[in-house]
Amino acid sequence: MLAKSHIRNMMVMIVTVLSGGGILALASLKTAALELTVTGPQQIIFDSDVSGCDGHHLPDAPARAFRDDQGRMILFAPNFQNRAFVGYGFDSLKPDCDSRFMAAGKAQPDLLDDRTWIHAVYTNDGKTVYALGSASFMPYRHNMPCKGRTQRIDCWINGLVTLKSTDSGKTFDYLGKPPHHAPFPPPQPYRDDRKIAPSYVTVTNIINWQNYLYAIVWRREEEWKNSRNCLVRAPANDPSSWQVWDGNDFIDAAQLTDDGWQVHQTDCARVGPRGITSIRGLVRHEGSNTFIAIYQHRQRNKDGTDRHGIFYSTSSDMKVWSEPYLLLAEDLMPDAGPGDPFAAYATMIDEDSQDRLFGTVDDTASLVFVRLIPKRHNGGWRVPRQLVRYRVSIRK
Repeated sequence: MLAKSHIRNMMVMIVTVLSGGGILALASLKTAALELTVTGPQQIIFDSDVSGCDGHHLPDAPARAFRDDQGRMILFAPNFQNRAFVGYGFDSLKPDCDSRFMAAGKAQPDLLDDRTWIHAVYTNDGKTVYALGSASFMPYRHNMPCKGRTQRIDCWINGLVTLKSTDSGKTFDYLGKPPHHAPFPPPQPYRDDRKIAPSYVTVTNIINWQNYLYAIVWRREEEWKNSRNCLVRAPANDPSSWQVWDGNDFIDAAQLTDDGWQVHQTDCARVGPRGITSIRGLVRHEGSNTFIAIYQHRQRNKDGTDRHGIFYSTSSDMKVWSEPYLLLAEDLMPDAGPGDPFAAYATMIDEDSQDRLFGTVDDTASLVFVRLIPKRHNGGWRVPRQLVRYRVSIRK
């Protein structure tokens, strides 16, 4: 189902009681300032069963791209091996089988150096490239205890770490020796009796706007209802120093000490519609100076049915967002039966963007996501993946 036209700039005021403080606050939720519509058939950018470098070459994160100092598009949608695709646009992208970064696999949760996925990149010259990575400590990999474990992901703890490349993104190193590499450390220390640990799990692509770098991070809590998307920023000339929006101002998320980054502020304000999961894509529409967020979502209907797939919201400031609008109906993981494909890791990229970070779009862009396709294998399942692209039109 495609998105329908919306009444622009209609404002609905919602009164919210903030938990704990008993303070009444007004939050404005508005209809979308832009209409996004899928306009063409799908294109398979990459199929792990066809052109994967090996059996481990599986897209496992939202697509992120930058233009290097030779004018090439370097695109990541990596697993923990952090391979990239190289070309001059979607039609010419080819997989590079070299790993561009691998965490050390350390069995020390406080170091946050077990496995790391590159989730966001920033560069102003295509030569020196900075990145934010999602760093996970996974106790099951080290035969460490986890009380009540039923899944491999139980007791995982996550933070966001900084990396740097000086060779156009061919190789990355941590920006600081662990644990000095984590400007978003886990909000609370690791415990093996907690199946779901408060964590900073993932981050959108980075937007360079008004002398700051902006992104949205997903802050996970033990109770899902308290998990939220948080707006963060860093000075454009210092991509190692990040702050979080607390609802009134940007404040330091952590402080760098001799022992590494120490949590300074464990809270952050929710941005985006309540009830949505992690925002994965963030771009700015140049013609209207409007921001677009891309995410997976499920809307419940009064008759018990739902609409699910890839949705979008719009904003003029990245703090107050419109309600969700369906862009592309796709099955998500809970909808998939045995062997049914499902979508994940949706984002938006305009290959014609003049921005080296592909952080801007004009009136046409591409929705890019990963499709997972379970297949029977040796009495079990294997899950090859495709990187899929749909063309999208954007209208005011």
